Amino acid sequence: MELRNQKRLFIAINGYGVSDNIFTDLSYQAYLIQIFNHLWANYRTKPLIIIPCGGNTDMEKPFKRTEAGEMSKWLKDQMKKVGLAKLWKVYPCATQLSALENMLACKQLVNKNKLIYFCEKTREQKMKELAKKIFGSQAKIIAIEFDGSPTRYDLITRHNLEKEDLQYSLLALKDPRWRAWLKKATKEKIKTLRQLPARLRYQQVDKITKKVKKEWYLRYLNFKF
Repeated sequence: MELRNQKRLFIAINGYGVSDNIFTDLSYQAYLIQIFNHLWANYRTKPLIIIPCGGNTDMEKPFKRTEAGEMSKWLKDQMKKVGLAKLWKVYPCATQLSALENMLACKQLVNKNKLIYFCEKTREQKMKELAKKIFGSQAKIIAIEFDGSPTRYDLITRHNLEKEDLQYSLLALKDPRWRAWLKKATKEKIKTLRQLPARLRYQQVDKITKKVKKEWYLRYLNFKF
């Protein structure tokens, strides 16, 4: 099926990591159940194309699972349970590793169709600003409050990281060279996290993210000027 030619409502779901088990992970359960219930309440009689977004951020060997692929498993299982497997279709977008790249990939898929884009609550402002740049008035952002991890409650760090990531992302939209380097920074971050014991990842992820992106940004500045 050529998605760009489909005249129906598109739904995008931004991923947030690959869990050990998508069917038992409490955070993903809270996220996906709220999204599914919203769609069921408002669109259960209408055809939807649902695009889970997110690439290979798997932290467990052999590092083959994707955020989009894991969410697709959960969504298809839930759709089957409530009799929506024929009316709603799931097409995972599993190639990208950041919110910006997920949005740009979605833009290629949805063409001019209307889009509802789901994200995590603390990313809401960033996602709205990126969506305005990428989709214009075509997309509506719906933020879901689901994260119960300790980092969720460090509001100063969360705010600063999202503000910084928005700045990096907006620059990437203007400069293809920085966009390519930002992709490399994201890959380096994932590689670094994979080398850590599981118990340390949640503690170190924000620190590593900030450090790696700053290093690549300084390289970019030195190269540019």
